[in-house]
Amino acid sequence: MDQIRTIGEFIGVIRRRFFLMAFIVALGTLGAIYYALNQPSLYETHAALQIESAAVASQGTGAAVTTNGAAHRLTLIEQRLMARDSLVRVVDKLQLFSDGPPIPLNEKVNALRASVQIAQIKDGAQAWQPNITPSGLLISVTFGDPILAASIANEFLGSVLEENRKRKVERSEGALAFFSSEEERLGKEILLIEEEIAGFKSVNSDALPGGIASQRDQLGTLRETELEIEREIIAASSNAARQRQSVVDQQVARLEEQKSLIQQRIDRIEMVISAAPELERALGSLNRRLRQLQDQYSVITTGRAEAEMGQLLDTADQSERFVVLETALVPEYAVSPSRKKLAMLGFIGSGFLACLVAFGLEMMNPAIRTSAQLERQLGIQPVVSIPFVTTTWEKRRRKLAWIGGLLALLLSLPLLLRTIAEKGLGGLIGGLFNRSANT
Repeated sequence: MDQIRTIGEFIGVIRRRFFLMAFIVALGTLGAIYYALNQPSLYETHAALQIESAAVASQGTGAAVTTNGAAHRLTLIEQRLMARDSLVRVVDKLQLFSDGPPIPLNEKVNALRASVQIAQIKDGAQAWQPNITPSGLLISVTFGDPILAASIANEFLGSVLEENRKRKVERSEGALAFFSSEEERLGKEILLIEEEIAGFKSVNSDALPGGIASQRDQLGTLRETELEIEREIIAASSNAARQRQSVVDQQVARLEEQKSLIQQRIDRIEMVISAAPELERALGSLNRRLRQLQDQYSVITTGRAEAEMGQLLDTADQSERFVVLETALVPEYAVSPSRKKLAMLGFIGSGFLACLVAFGLEMMNPAIRTSAQLERQLGIQPVVSIPFVTTTWEKRRRKLAWIGGLLALLLSLPLLLRTIAEKGLGGLIGGLFNRSANT
């Protein structure tokens, strides 16, 4: 760059490479204009809803009934809305992507999914907390048609409200059905265990704590009776000399028979008393099972009452609910980059590229072109300066450059004519300036 130190030398470079630089700038500007005009216009709109706390506070009934929090519920709703079937329903209902050439349904679904953003609204001051309860939901839609963008956002807004309503109904009805079935099941089990306990007490009444005392008293009486019978047997045997032997034998036989009956009764009572601890343990196990079922029945009954109250609150719209905070409006201005700015950036970039190419060519051919350059580089002061004489080859090369520029212009002309045919000359100019005015 030693040969370019003054403004005159810089202007000389531009003058020598003017046609090349003009060609690069024209080609780059045309390309930027074509790119800008083919960029789709994107419009963005928003819809928001707020989560209101329950107007009437109700007691929770455990994990089976209570929700997992607003954040979890919103996440489930978002997953349902962004599912393929839900997106297909929106595409069919609003007739999206029906104006242009036919495209596969999967591409429509993916394009719609990319156009919709659902975000939870949280308090930034509570960001340090591990579990932040969201206060609302923001639905953002970016689409090429402003009317369809608003329609999509409002459709998703209505779907959120409907999904929340359905989820609340499913939750309350499911909880009520669960508690009702459990209440019926436990009631039947309690009746069965009560019947079993009653039958057990009826069969084993003598060995139970209420009858074991009388059994012990009866055992003592029987043993005294047995001793008395043994005395009578001894007395009868000792009187055998004074009475006939046949009479004595009859008395002893009768007493022995009485003693045998009493011994059988004593054995039976002793067996009942020895089995009493085991029977008492069995009865205690039945009673414990009955108490457990009664405790479960009490919890289930309370849960059923609270589920009915929750269903009543949902029906009266007094529980936690979603309220529309802002519906989506038709956007007036596009959010995509300005076409005028894109064309201007293309023109500026082409100018820089043209300058770089021109200076690069000068660097590749560092010829001495002025007397100042000769004196500066060689230290020799020229006596006379002969003007540049154009040779035949240089004239031919310049002509070839003109031909190349015309060919490039002709190659870019179909592109320009196609753009004008699609948008019209007024649309070509208005597309650049009106778009920039809107953005």
